[in-house]
Amino acid sequence: MFPPARSRTHHRGARVLSRWIGPAITFGLFAGFAVFLVLRLQEGFERRAGEWFGSADEVPVEPEEVVSTEVEFTRFDEQGRLVLEGRAEQALGRSDGQQRFLEVEVRLIEVLADGDAVVAADELLLDPQTEAVEFIGNALLSVEGLELSGPHLHFRTAPDRLWSRDPVQFRSDDFVGIAASMQFEVAAGDVSLQGVVAAPATEDGFSVIAERVRFDGDTADTSLFGDVEIASSALTLSSRESVVARRDRERGRMRSIEAGFGTELTFLDPSDPPGDSPAEAPERLGLRGDRLEISLEDGRIPRRVEVQENPSLHRAPGTELRGEEAAFELDADGTPERLSMTGDVRSRLPGGPGARYLISVDSSDLEVDFDPDGEIAGAAFRGRVRARHGRASATAESAFWDGEDTLVFEGNPRVVDSSLLELESGDLRLVIAEPSRVEAEDAVTARFLPARLDWLPGEFEGVVLTGDSAVMETGSGEGVFTGGVRLLFGRNRLVSDKVSVDAEARTLEATGAVVTSLELDIPPPGARVVDQEDRDPHLPGAATGPATVPTAVAADPTSAAGEPSGESPFVFTAQAERFRYEATAGQLSYGGTPQVERVGPSAEVSRLVAGRIEADLTAEGSLGALHGVQGARFERGSNLVRGSRIRYEPGADLLLAWGSPAVVSVEGRTSEGGLLELGLGDDRTEIHPTRVRRALTRAPIARREGPSQR
Repeated sequence: MFPPARSRTHHRGARVLSRWIGPAITFGLFAGFAVFLVLRLQEGFERRAGEWFGSADEVPVEPEEVVSTEVEFTRFDEQGRLVLEGRAEQALGRSDGQQRFLEVEVRLIEVLADGDAVVAADELLLDPQTEAVEFIGNALLSVEGLELSGPHLHFRTAPDRLWSRDPVQFRSDDFVGIAASMQFEVAAGDVSLQGVVAAPATEDGFSVIAERVRFDGDTADTSLFGDVEIASSALTLSSRESVVARRDRERGRMRSIEAGFGTELTFLDPSDPPGDSPAEAPERLGLRGDRLEISLEDGRIPRRVEVQENPSLHRAPGTELRGEEAAFELDADGTPERLSMTGDVRSRLPGGPGARYLISVDSSDLEVDFDPDGEIAGAAFRGRVRARHGRASATAESAFWDGEDTLVFEGNPRVVDSSLLELESGDLRLVIAEPSRVEAEDAVTARFLPARLDWLPGEFEGVVLTGDSAVMETGSGEGVFTGGVRLLFGRNRLVSDKVSVDAEARTLEATGAVVTSLELDIPPPGARVVDQEDRDPHLPGAATGPATVPTAVAADPTSAAGEPSGESPFVFTAQAERFRYEATAGQLSYGGTPQVERVGPSAEVSRLVAGRIEADLTAEGSLGALHGVQGARFERGSNLVRGSRIRYEPGADLLLAWGSPAVVSVEGRTSEGGLLELGLGDDRTEIHPTRVRRALTRAPIARREGPSQR
């Protein structure tokens, strides 16, 4: 049976309601607890926030009462000596036992040689138990020309010490600046500042950057420590060790600046734009050294710089001067005027076109003059002078540099070109140019290295050239000697007014009153080779008709006596206005109506005179032949040969003469012909009445490219 419909509905609703009652009660309880918790937390937070912010907004005010006005107070040491006195507008007492003074001024008695130190502030807070003192508000310390001010100053006793950990401003007669902190040792009168940056107090004074600065109460000196930089309109100084500014108490100004190890000084050009750093002006003059002292005029203008150890002067692009001690003289503007350096002085100077070349000079003493722009105007080196440039080196007792390109040596000067020669004279100078050269005056002596002039004719081991003056290019072997020049190489000699030598081109020239004396080897007689075609009169250019029969003109019984055999050297002298030797071509030439003579062992003289005389050398360096052209004449004893051209071969003792006609005269008998061939050694003469074109083949003529073989 089913129940009635209404009854079923009633029971279904009861079941649904009972199902939701439990969760609802649980949720209600949880929500109530959450609200309660939030309210309690909010109440606690508001209470704590009120405590926090209330404590921040409310500064606890200690109860104070005016104890007295126009207060004066003193302090004595154990010996009863007054050490402190002060005054205040008001003295206030506090419940915590501390005392507070308003508008305070405290005087520390005779802490310095010349007086007291004074501290002033808006307030002074004193703890009677610890005697700790704090100056608050516009605190100002004045101590012998030095004023320091800051928001707080602290004072402690035993030992008496006044300090600030806050930044302080300071002012002295020399500097105005700021420091990160300050400390004043009252008993010693010393003030120390940390982290100092200061500007000059007066025009043309010094600015300062230092890690620590100490003002000495006894000496009034200022010591700077750490990475120190000092700058003025005339110079900048940097040092990583202590720098001391010495002060003249009587005049109340600095008298010198002293620096220690590793100090660098840079001289500034007054025309430089303000604010430029040395890195922005690399050509500024710089000085490095240890134990450096700058003497000041009027407390601000540097007038003298002394470096007692390891001075080094440098300037771009290459100037560098080093010594053991140095002194700088400066003009009224602080610009370098003169430098003196002593000890083992080593100098490096730029010179020549565009100052592109460097010259090094060592000496025991150096003086340098500067122009108004700070450029080197000249330098004097004395004592064991030694200079180097390229391959050239020079020694002398003294030397002078003109600041541009010339170094003058005096006192036994000597130049060595490592690839060429040694040169000595009374006055010697090295000119830095393109190319550089050596100029010598007064008794010049040059000793050439044999390897550079081994192309000269003859046998020798050394070459010596002397004269009144000389100009030699360094490294190239090209030079000119003038005034009574004498050239000696082995037993060979050349005398002239002027001699030019070019070792690279392998040439030697002389002009003016030339006299030579040469000793040359000659090829043996068998070295002469004559082709049969040389005797053929039917060669092109020869006259037609029957061949001419050689005719014996004369037989001179003495002509062969003492003549060269090919086993002994051929010694001859020559006089001319001009002389030239070309080693590559293997040829000697004389010009200006030269005359060549040879004296044989029998004292008989052989002489060749012509408008020009040339001598050919063989590949071995021996004398092949002598040529006389332009009205040549050959003489030996009573024999005479004339022609427009004469060829003499000493090795074969053979003479060939060409002319229109050529003339031979033997003991008064004269013959003529277009070509004369005289065998002087075998009393043979051949006369050809017509000019025959000949192609004589003798010992090969030198065309040497390399050194001669001796």
